[in-house]
Amino acid sequence: MPKLCNRNGDLKKRWYVEVSQRNPRDGEMYRKRFEKLDSCNINDLTDVESREKLGEEIIEKLRHKLNNGWTIFSDITETVHEDQLQYASTARFYKQQVNSNNNYTFWASIYIDETLSKQKASKDTIDTYKSRYRVFGNWLHSKSLSMHDISAITNTDVKAFFDFLKDDRKMCKHTYESYRYLLYTLFQFIIKKGGITDNPMYDIPENWRTGDNAAELIEESDLKKLITEIDKCDPQVGLACRFEYYCGMRPGYEIRLLKIEHIDFSRNRSKVTVTSENAKTGRLRKVVIPDVFLDYLINVWRLDKYDSNFYVLGRNGKPGTLPFGKNTLRDRFNKIKERLGLPKSYKFYSLKCTGAVNLARNGVSIIEIRNHLGHTKLETTEIYLKRHDNEESKKIRNIPDIFD
Repeated sequence: MPKLCNRNGDLKKRWYVEVSQRNPRDGEMYRKRFEKLDSCNINDLTDVESREKLGEEIIEKLRHKLNNGWTIFSDITETVHEDQLQYASTARFYKQQVNSNNNYTFWASIYIDETLSKQKASKDTIDTYKSRYRVFGNWLHSKSLSMHDISAITNTDVKAFFDFLKDDRKMCKHTYESYRYLLYTLFQFIIKKGGITDNPMYDIPENWRTGDNAAELIEESDLKKLITEIDKCDPQVGLACRFEYYCGMRPGYEIRLLKIEHIDFSRNRSKVTVTSENAKTGRLRKVVIPDVFLDYLINVWRLDKYDSNFYVLGRNGKPGTLPFGKNTLRDRFNKIKERLGLPKSYKFYSLKCTGAVNLARNGVSIIEIRNHLGHTKLETTEIYLKRHDNEESKKIRNIPDIFD
């Protein structure tokens, strides 16, 4: 176990904490010295009491790592101490090995390659996960923890990171909880792979901050005004809005990359096929096209007359061989919305939310809505509707006055 070498209190000599372990490859004993905790070197301190205190903190950190399965051959935070010259080549070998193994970046990369990349999720979803794992990696780097063995990442460290998200980044609850879930899942993966024995993701501080820029339902009068203006000055955006509202499709890949061949124009059985490549969940689904929307597609846009390989939303104001850029539709929607002076909380995505809530208000079952929206779990649909539907109860509003 780690022990402090205090040089009998002599401040002129170098102090250090030492750990000795037997290398299972060759059966020899190796020693490793530690002088620093984070950026503080024990030998920079000028009195015995301060050095002994920091020494105990270094020992406690090392004990935690040892209990989590760490060995001196997998740590890259310090230089290996060679007792004898013949050990130097072995020390260099392990130093090279750990330059690419056992730190956070290594494990996050393995998890993304082995797990996320195999999930049938959209590219946007995978990119969001990667971005959030990268934020944690950058934070570890800023704290000089990024190159530490993964077993050295403690509960204290992760709680400090979530304090950073809550207090410095002013992150809302919804996104904050996403980070909590993603990091917990990553550490569970590392446990399964034998990298650590305990998940440091516990007792994470709560965050109740609201105002996460979620899309708000569009009031009926505003919706009519908005669509009338959009149809007049940018019909393609109006078409995209209708796919959101009537078919519950997401405006990113699902609508932007929709092709004519994905639409069945047959009366009484018309559907839009959302391919697994374009769906956020990575699952193919077929969405019912309401009759009123089918009439619009055939009589206004005449989409059934175009080449089946064309994108519905082409770049020349009509179906074509090239789709729009990623944010083009949203940006054009926002310009019209702002020109009309409508609330900032009305977003391009609001059309999908508004359509789903109106389905619920008109008696469509939650199971039908789940399938329509492409949710994988019923609980997701329940949360989705609860989050967006703030309609007052008419029964409560019209309760009779018994005191009259």
